[in-house]
Amino acid sequence: MIGNDVVDLGDPEAQPAGRHPRWDARVFSALELDALRKSGAPDRLRWIFWAAKEAAYKVARKLDRRTVFSPPRFEVQLDATLRGHVSYPGGTLPVMVDEARNRLHAIASDEEPGKSEMLVQVVAWDGDAELASKALRARVRRELATHFELSAEDLEIDRIGRIPVVLAAGRPVDVDLSLSHHGGFVAFACDLREGAGDWWSDIRP
Repeated sequence: MIGNDVVDLGDPEAQPAGRHPRWDARVFSALELDALRKSGAPDRLRWIFWAAKEAAYKVARKLDRRTVFSPPRFEVQLDATLRGHVSYPGGTLPVMVDEARNRLHAIASDEEPGKSEMLVQVVAWDGDAELASKALRARVRRELATHFELSAEDLEIDRIGRIPVVLAAGRPVDVDLSLSHHGGFVAFACDLREGAGDWWSDIRP
């Protein structure tokens, strides 16, 4: 299972002026607040933590649909390479964060992420924000169609309880998908391991 989150560092929401004064206290654990105080680049670290929390929550929700997103309870610990884990009341999830000049992309998994078993893309998006979701789904369909040697028209991205799922000709495909959009970026991560889609096996159509 997989979860992802992209953050556009240039978006007004990511700027200090766009943040509520008490946001840190509401979002971060004591350990994370201490790391922010000691950091030479707290704004960067702040969004690294946030992206990791969001990505981990998407996995946790698949593991247990009752999971509630309480940000301070999703505690992030990363090494210098931005790999580590997120601890939360239901367990611990591996996470890694890819950093580029203008964006961050976090990927969490129920196992140590292996690049050979994932399909991941981050794409700059300068179109209408309302069309971003449609464009992202179209890209996912194209990429998965190539991987599975299918026609993109045969694939559909549906949702179960706000969680995206992949269907081929109306039947479930055994992959796990996570989607994210923020500011000028759209991103997806797809777990291609056998059994990756088992989280919804009991509620498949």
